[in-house]
Parts: sequence; structure tokens; C-alpha cells
Amino acid sequence: MQRIKEKSYQAVDYLFWIFLILFTNPGGIFQALGEDTSRSGTIDSFDFLFLLMFLCFVFIFKKAKIYSTTYNSILKIIIIFGLYYLIVYGFLIPTLKENPGYTPLGFYKKSRKTVYSLALFLMVYKFYVRSHKIFFKVLVSSSVMVLTLFFITFLTGIDILPIRTHSRGFIDVDRVFIASEGIMQLLIPIGVVIITFKSRVSWKFWSLLAFFMMFINYVLSITRRDIIGTFIYFLIAIVLHNYFLNKPLLPVKKILTTAIYLLIFGFFISLAFPKYYEAGKKGMEEAVHIVQYGETTSGKKDVRMGLGKGFMQNLIVSNIWFGTGFDNRWRGSGDKEGYETSDYPFLSALAMMGVFGVLVFLPVYVLVIRTLIIDIRFLKNNAVDTSSYQFKILMVFIVYMTYDMLQYMNWFLPVSLSRSIKWYVMTSMYLASREVFYNYFRQNHQLKIENNNNGSNYYTELQPE
Repeated sequence: MQRIKEKSYQAVDYLFWIFLILFTNPGGIFQALGEDTSRSGTIDSFDFLFLLMFLCFVFIFKKAKIYSTTYNSILKIIIIFGLYYLIVYGFLIPTLKENPGYTPLGFYKKSRKTVYSLALFLMVYKFYVRSHKIFFKVLVSSSVMVLTLFFITFLTGIDILPIRTHSRGFIDVDRVFIASEGIMQLLIPIGVVIITFKSRVSWKFWSLLAFFMMFINYVLSITRRDIIGTFIYFLIAIVLHNYFLNKPLLPVKKILTTAIYLLIFGFFISLAFPKYYEAGKKGMEEAVHIVQYGETTSGKKDVRMGLGKGFMQNLIVSNIWFGTGFDNRWRGSGDKEGYETSDYPFLSALAMMGVFGVLVFLPVYVLVIRTLIIDIRFLKNNAVDTSSYQFKILMVFIVYMTYDMLQYMNWFLPVSLSRSIKWYVMTSMYLASREVFYNYFRQNHQLKIENNNNGSNYYTELQPE
């Protein structure tokens, strides 16, 4: 009987992760099935999938305990932010300001996915602590399938998954986009950690395959920040690796070795997709020029390097404390449709939520940064088993979160686009991976104490909770 129960719990774990992957819509599978995902006010498949995930959560609720005080502290702040979002931003301010087209019912219908994001922060944590190995298995296998279908669609023209194309402007080849990445960007830090830390995990081959396929996707989309971001991921991982081993933080040999591997991989990409390879090179040159001079090589200013558009600055000044409140124009992605929330997340957050709204969420960032620093110091100062699976998955999220924090333009993205499911899911997984690692570390340390009279000197500090 007990065995049947355990198998049923494991089946629910698989179902939850499958539902979550589908919920993030990798490859635009819902568009491929004919669903219009742009109508945020109507009930759709995402609502049904969330209901299924919630039922899975109810099933395992008593089986999943939370011991992390750090996670509990951040969860409380996010709950407070959620209440602020729904009551102040979603009801009080837009009612007082008489925002055009605003109705309470319309707001709550269109913002239900914000509630889903906040709820997933809780649900994902509990499932990850229980079944993180199942998560990685489902993520990697589903990503390989989706990316394979994407490449088949691109190469053959067979209508399997939707593909978006867009002119880059400074090159004569169209960018090719997968309709939705879901949470597949996690494949990049997974591959980086496996390569940098020489990981031996059961899913190594498939993870590296998924990593390379994801990078090829970035090349086809000619997305400069993602192509350069892959190199930054490697740099972060190499610096941390050497920091833990008390070696020079920027080892010339290791950086050159990694560069050679990437050049070899780049050579094969240049043979398979020569136009996109050249476009990617030019795109990176443009990115470096923009950072260096604030404009493209043709002299075009990049407004994202400044303080946004003039009307955004005016909105911030005139609504400085409580923001504009919910205004449907914020949901657009361009000047004609909205307020460019995708390019200016912090400015958008400040304009929409005001100083008070941003301050409500600020402690989350303070705690996340503090936790990253504590973890990095702990891994350096203690005799950690760097070959362990638990260490590797913690490093994946440390590298991912460090890179996320370095992207200053994306700060407060979960506020300006608080339906940003990926941010809440990834942050929850980072905090959950800590609990998995520190539980493993304490068990290992206890064995050291039992087998060694000097075991009490095995580490210099307890789990930082």
C-alpha cells in the first residue's frame, strides 16, 4: 500500500512539471494548436493548466515541508506585494484617477495571470524540493523536442511550430524567432555549469545537446544580449569556480580553452547557417559600439541607454508616489499600443506603481542579493563536495541569478510585468535548490563527525538561514 502511495506521489510530480512546462508555452505550442494567446481577458488553456497544477499542489501539500527561513521571508514580502498590487494599484489608484477604459472586473480578469505568477512562487518551491530531478528530466527532454521541431519548421518550411521573422535593420537577413522560449533559457546556465565544473550527471549528453540547440536559436534570432549573455554566463561560472578553489579569478588558460571550444562550435554554425553567423557577429559588434558610445555604428541613438521616452518621464514626475495605477495601455509593447514596458521595466514599474509600489518589492531584491553573497561565501569557506549533484544544481541557479542581477535594465521586471512567470519560477527554484543543497551538506557533515573525531572542524559556518 505504501509503495502504491509513493508511486502516485511520483506520478503527481511528473504531472506538475509537465503542466508547468506547457504553461510556459515553449515553442508557441498553443498557437500551433490554434489558440489565440493574445486575448488576456478570456478564459483559455492557461487557466485550465493552472487549475491542474493547483490540484497537484493540493495533493502533495502535507507531504512538502518548508524549512528555509530565507524563502519564508521572501514569500511574505511577495504576498504583501500581491495585496498591494491588487488593492492599491488595481483598484484604489485607477478609480481615483479615472483611468480610461478601467473597470474593476476588467482589471481582475486581465491580471489573473499575475496571481498565477505569485501562486507559482509557492507551488514550484515545494515541488522542486520534492522532485528536482524529475524537473530537470522533463525540462531537458521537452526542450530538445521543441527545439527540434522549431529547426525542422525553419529548415523545411513545414508548418509545425509558429515562427516569427523580423528585420534587424543593419543586416540583410531576417531574424528568426521561436514563438515562445518558455523557461528554456535555463538550458544555457545548465550547459555552462556542466562544462565549467566538469559535471558528471546522468542527463549530461542531453543537457549539452539542449544547450547547443538553444544557442543556435539565439544565433538565428540574432539577439545580441542572448549571444553575448552566453559568454557572460561562462565568465561568471569560471570566476566562481576559481574563487572557490582560491585560484586567480580570471584564469587565462581556462578562458582560452573555453574560447577555443566556442570558436570550434562557432565554426560549425558558420558552415550550417553562414548568413546568420555573419549577422550574429555584426550584431555583437553593434552591441559593443552601443555600450561604448550610446549609438549604433550608423550614428542612431539607442534610447534604452538613457531614461526612456519623454512621456514616460512626465508620467513618473506627475505620479511619483502611487503611480498611474492599472492602465490597459501598459500592457502594450510599443508607442502606438502601450508604454514600452518590455524595454524599460524599471521606469515602467516606477510610472505604474510609484515610489511606494517599488519600495514594497525592493526587500525581495535585497534578500536575494544577500542570499547570493552568503551562498557564494559558504561554498568558498567550507569543504563542499563539488562533484555532488546537489552542488551542481545550486550552481546553475547561482550563475543564473547572478547574471539576472547584472542586467540592470531588467530590475523590477516582476513589478512592471508582474505576470512575468519566469522570474517567479526561477527565483523560487533558486531558493529551493539551496534547501536541497544544505540538507545534503548537513547530512554529509554528520557522517564526517561520526567517522572522524575532528569532524567538528569540517565546516566554518552552519546553513545560512
